[in-house]
Amino acid sequence: MLSPAQIEQFQREGFIKGSRVLSDEQVEILCAETLRVIDDYQNGIQRERVPVRVANISGKVEAPVWQIVNIWEGSPAFEELLHNPLVVEETAQLMQAEMQAREIRLFHDQIQFKPAAIGGVNMWHQDSPYWPILTPKDVQLTAWIALDDADADNGCMSMVPGSHRWGDQIPFLHSLKNFEAMPENFEDKPLEVRLCPVEKGRVHFHHPLTWHGSQANTSGRPRRAIALHFMTERALFDANGSHPMKPFVESGPNETVRGQHFPLVWQG
Repeated sequence: MLSPAQIEQFQREGFIKGSRVLSDEQVEILCAETLRVIDDYQNGIQRERVPVRVANISGKVEAPVWQIVNIWEGSPAFEELLHNPLVVEETAQLMQAEMQAREIRLFHDQIQFKPAAIGGVNMWHQDSPYWPILTPKDVQLTAWIALDDADADNGCMSMVPGSHRWGDQIPFLHSLKNFEAMPENFEDKPLEVRLCPVEKGRVHFHHPLTWHGSQANTSGRPRRAIALHFMTERALFDANGSHPMKPFVESGPNETVRGQHFPLVWQG
């Protein structure tokens, strides 16, 4: 379990490193499944169960960042991960303390894979503004699990402490010309960029409004990770928004998001 000091740090800074949640053997299986799903996509192989989306989100063949949305729907090993006791327990601790959660569902998962030596940059962003079908924007949480040791060389995440308290600032973040363009201050508030290395098999949590991004992978090692994007019962469906998960919502406008593609992982 997370300690009271860790929970307080999450509330203050908007992110925290959690426990090791996967063994080496479990990580090997998930890494192999990641490569299989991408190989299926590249070779046009059709299976009975498939993810919602597979894409190179960098848009650059020479510097790919592979994204797989809802890999759990195409892989029993990743489906099992959704109910990992340590992940669920620590997620519930944070979402109860910060968001008074009574129920936690998966919104979607997301693989991000930066191949060795050529993996691209993930520019600065916040998570929940990219989820326009969900409102409000502060009742979600991301559990990011490293499937390789993630460090400065292979493109681990960087975070801006306290930025989760500054609201939706996507227009500002999109105005930054490159990853190094982050200023020293934002609206008269001092701004710190903190590198967040995560060991293989360990989980790192961040608030849906925390500013974060990651540098290119210039190492000889891959950087694979799975982000589990969770939401509380207060996440309501905004029918005006668009998102790959929108077709799967079984709720009406302004109702709690429900549906078989949004599995329940915890109930208080």
